[in-house]
Amino acid sequence: MPIEEDIQKAYDRYPTHAALDPVVEPHETAMLSHRAANLLRSAYRAYRFDYGDGAGKPLRRLLAVPILLTRIECDSLDIPLRYLAVPGKGRMLDVGCSDGYVLKVAEELGWNAEGVDFDPQAVAYATRKGLKARLGRLADQHLPDDSFDLVLMSHVIEHVHHPVATLDEIRRVLRPGGMLVVTTPNADSWGHRHFGRFWRGLEPPRHLNIFTAANLLELASQAGFADRTVASTLRITEHGFVQSRLVRRTGCGEHGHTIPLRDAACGRLAAFAESLMRLWNPLAADELLLEARK
Repeated sequence: MPIEEDIQKAYDRYPTHAALDPVVEPHETAMLSHRAANLLRSAYRAYRFDYGDGAGKPLRRLLAVPILLTRIECDSLDIPLRYLAVPGKGRMLDVGCSDGYVLKVAEELGWNAEGVDFDPQAVAYATRKGLKARLGRLADQHLPDDSFDLVLMSHVIEHVHHPVATLDEIRRVLRPGGMLVVTTPNADSWGHRHFGRFWRGLEPPRHLNIFTAANLLELASQAGFADRTVASTLRITEHGFVQSRLVRRTGCGEHGHTIPLRDAACGRLAAFAESLMRLWNPLAADELLLEARK
């Protein structure tokens, strides 16, 4: 494991702003398919959360049907909107806010949102958009006790040297009854079993700890969270499967790597396979989702 003094060297070329969705070869058929997929996703968000350009339009229910039937993309579209599109909004903190995309969505939905990230480029980009983003570690921000109603931490806990201390600090800044939502790669997933040392979720040397559902729950318990649940999601399965195949072929993976349609189809089939596996093993998918309340 890299020591804390050296870990920043692992992020010199880290693609902080890279999207999770694979980039498909840009020919005309793919472009039409991409536009159609975005239309369906927009309709789903509008139907499910009354959010986005399609909000309030009667056609949204019909256009959302393909996603509702397949269920493969529901996790990606639901998270984090299911935590943001709720009544009684207050203060939200995004730990590892990157370029501020989630902060922007939260503000649009009425939250008083702010974020923290150790990447100066990401924080600068977020602040240029008028978002509240702090640079550095969470513990160094000296935030007041009991000051947030919701804390989101997406794919951060695996990067930190002291995960219990990180969750303990989050619990301190949460108000009583406030919720913490953590997502992280799932060491017990089918993807990890299938690819072994080539699995994209390992990401050495940046991922310092890879969690199972059991030890993620134990981590939250040690930090003092009494109300804890864990599930698995399909959000990273498609991207992870494509990237793991690339790692197996070439020895490295690249965020945003342009891929053939064949590989993209394999990623979609992997997501469908994990969706079926979850029928008898709810923790089979590649991402863990922890919900914990103070």
